[in-house]
Amino acid sequence: MHQALPARTHARTLLVTLIGAFLVPGCNSGKHTNDSTADASELDAPVALQDAPGSTADTALLLGDVDLGTAGTFAVLAGSAITNTGFTKITGDVGISPGTTVTGFPDGEVINGAIYIADAKAAKAKLDLTTAYNNAAERVGAAVTVAGDLGGRMLTPGLYVSATTLEITVGDLTLDAGGDPFAIWVFQIGSSFTSANGSRIILANGANSTNVFWQVGSSTTIGIAAEMAGNFLTQVSITAQAGASVAGRLLTQNGAVTLESNVVIRTIPILL
Repeated sequence: MHQALPARTHARTLLVTLIGAFLVPGCNSGKHTNDSTADASELDAPVALQDAPGSTADTALLLGDVDLGTAGTFAVLAGSAITNTGFTKITGDVGISPGTTVTGFPDGEVINGAIYIADAKAAKAKLDLTTAYNNAAERVGAAVTVAGDLGGRMLTPGLYVSATTLEITVGDLTLDAGGDPFAIWVFQIGSSFTSANGSRIILANGANSTNVFWQVGSSTTIGIAAEMAGNFLTQVSITAQAGASVAGRLLTQNGAVTLESNVVIRTIPILL
């Protein structure tokens, strides 16, 4: 079982959400490649840890970040198929392994990244995704048990566990870092995650989507025009309905990722 890591004493890195920062001209949109070499500058850097706050109804023990390894360069990663309809824009790599079915590019566009189909880079990323998924799923500590609808709630950093499903339906979910840009959330979900049409995850007081991890035991469904944040590490499949946006990653181990006129922007740390 993975345990919480000790606080690090070296200089911190400032994490910022790069919404639109990668949307620059001159990129190789939607190119396909079999290059198995990952660009180390794109990988997620270590995240400094904080002292744990006291546990309350909506507060849990802070844990270390989930190391995505080479999967961190991907905005979308699937096992069996990637299917897109409409003018989806993805910032970051797109990959599939062991499947080979990728459709809808174009009209889908890949910005500052490439499409990797059943090659060495995609295969390695899938192995690293499995490691990250297990890391998130096996965490223990001062966890808060949650169930049902998270809409309308404010959650401070920590470990949140649901044996069944979680959803965001009535109201928005706010993740409040309390001024700490290194704050981390890990959600362990035994079954499925669903967000309603138009639902939102609001990042407050320094919260960063790159530090939010959703470990989903079956499937993730993101509703029409919903605005989600975080790294979705899903066992089976991910569906993003029309107009939904994600600041983070859509990574599934076994099944398909289905997209429809979405915006998916991989968020990464920046070293200052």
